[in-house]
Amino acid sequence: MSVATVLPLTACAEFRFTISSTPAALAAAVGMVRSTMEWMGFEEDWVFRTELCLHEALLNAHFHGNEADTAREIRVVCLLAPGKVELDVQDDGRGYNSQLELGLPLSTDPHGRGLYLIRQFMNSVAVCSNGARIVMSLNKE
Repeated sequence: MSVATVLPLTACAEFRFTISSTPAALAAAVGMVRSTMEWMGFEEDWVFRTELCLHEALLNAHFHGNEADTAREIRVVCLLAPGKVELDVQDDGRGYNSQLELGLPLSTDPHGRGLYLIRQFMNSVAVCSNGARIVMSLNKE
């Protein structure tokens, strides 16, 4: 089978990995998930939504959770299955007040957009571990 071959969307993939809290590791993780989804034959809309939300969750983990400390790590669990994507991202930070409801972010403020975008593009979002972990999913309705 060549690398360019696309699987019919009946296959499932689950992987767990830990990455260093660095921009290069974040980009590599997002690229791996995107490539796997494309290889598995996911619709482009799902690939885009998953890529965007994973990227935002990893940025939040890196900058807010791990305070851009490259000695800290980010743990990711990814489940890809027909009709379902689930992403679990956890950082080494102490969390934040997850009860704080974030509204529409100000267009001029770069902070607060990540969680807002994730909630717009995913079907389900749960903030856990006092804000140091986010579990999000996309499901066929």
